[in-house]
Amino acid sequence: MVRLISTILLMGFIAACSTNAPTQRGGPSGRYPDNNELPKGDQGVQRKIGNPYKVAGKWYYPKEDPAYDEIGFASWYGKDFHGKKTANGEYFNMNALTAAHKTLPLPTFVKVTNLENGRTLILRVNDRGPFVGDRVIDISRRGAQLLGFHKQGLTKVRIQATDENGTVLRPSRRQPAPIISTPEVVEVVTPAEEVQKQPPVQSFAHYIQVGSFSQRANAESQVKKLLKTGHRARVERTSNGAASFWRVRVGPFIERLIAEQRLDRIVADGFYEARIFSEAVN
Repeated sequence: MVRLISTILLMGFIAACSTNAPTQRGGPSGRYPDNNELPKGDQGVQRKIGNPYKVAGKWYYPKEDPAYDEIGFASWYGKDFHGKKTANGEYFNMNALTAAHKTLPLPTFVKVTNLENGRTLILRVNDRGPFVGDRVIDISRRGAQLLGFHKQGLTKVRIQATDENGTVLRPSRRQPAPIISTPEVVEVVTPAEEVQKQPPVQSFAHYIQVGSFSQRANAESQVKKLLKTGHRARVERTSNGAASFWRVRVGPFIERLIAEQRLDRIVADGFYEARIFSEAVN
């Protein structure tokens, strides 16, 4: 009888544990979204505006902005952050419909229109960024695919604040830039003229320099920190004539756009002084 009672209690305990145990998708709240999903609801975290913060020497001031309507450049991010927590504690799935913005409350729903092809998509802003150049929004890889700029990496978009259903909260009078197809101008030239018009092509290698140190041990320590966040870097020795320095670099990258995308990820991981350096290739 004692064994029977013990067995029943043990089975009940196991059942309770299996019911309350976190799932591999982020726990009972389901914070890790499914592929192709526009996450809705609280996703297990509280909505927040966020405090002012500083990245690479620049201050950002999050705020409520229900009439938000802006035109600018969009980029996208993917596997480097896949499965990691976003700025508001949700989990990033590069195949879900989410985005990063520098100042909108988390989360905020936005309608994004690709002004180069007219495609429109509703996204959930649950992360901070991008912090490179003049970009205004960083979109999940799947979002970029659906908007049609995954292969080119960058596109001009219009972003409007909406509710969960994609209804623009406060329509403005802004008119989106027209999608214009520029007529192709064909110029006929002789082979001699063609050679004369073509300037020599200069190739460049692009590096992301994360730091420069007077002690090699400090540079190697920085490399280890980068590796923990998924960025492989190496130490290079350089000299200014009077002294030697050890710089920590990621790269090289053939295309500057790819270097800028990686720089955005590195800065978002906390390496705020990272910069791109381009060097001519002979």
